[in-house]
Amino acid sequence: MQLLPDRDSGKTLAIGLALLTLAIIYLVCFHWFVVKHLDYSDHISELRNDVGRFMAATGQRDEIEAQLAVVNDQGQNENYFLTGQSFDSAAALLTQRLKQIITTQADHEQDCQVISNQNVRAREAERFEKVLVKVRMRCNLGDLVKVLHELEGSFPLVFIDGMNIYQRYVNVPGRTARNQNIAVLDIRFDMYGYLAAPVVEPRA
Repeated sequence: MQLLPDRDSGKTLAIGLALLTLAIIYLVCFHWFVVKHLDYSDHISELRNDVGRFMAATGQRDEIEAQLAVVNDQGQNENYFLTGQSFDSAAALLTQRLKQIITTQADHEQDCQVISNQNVRAREAERFEKVLVKVRMRCNLGDLVKVLHELEGSFPLVFIDGMNIYQRYVNVPGRTARNQNIAVLDIRFDMYGYLAAPVVEPRA
């Protein structure tokens, strides 16, 4: 009976055992190392892709900031113009705004009133349509200062021009008989603003 394998079979068995031993050594000692480095490689590849996207975004930073600045400027500029789709509607809203300011700012509203207002279209063409209202009002000096400050200091932009002030004695209902005639200011001025839509010049 043959206890030992023949020479050819022994070589094959030895090679098989050697490969099995190497496989076990690889699994025990090196497999985790290889897997870990493969994970590192994938992570590095993802980071490179992220860096590439960041670089592309950074390269467009100036362009994006310029676009944002334009949008912000447009949004702010829109606040400068009068609301209303036409001259008449804008003029009506402008007069309404003056009366609302008088209501909220004047300490003595009964002594500060709009007597008359007249809408006037500009004779000379400008880049934007000018909405002008000629105002005559009665008011005391303290309330007048508050009203004009609020009118010119808020949005949309409103300009005051051609102001004339006269002192008059008027009869105010609700006063006592002795103090019915009081000194008030008769104020006349132009207030105006502009519509946002540019004026389209007629073709020749």
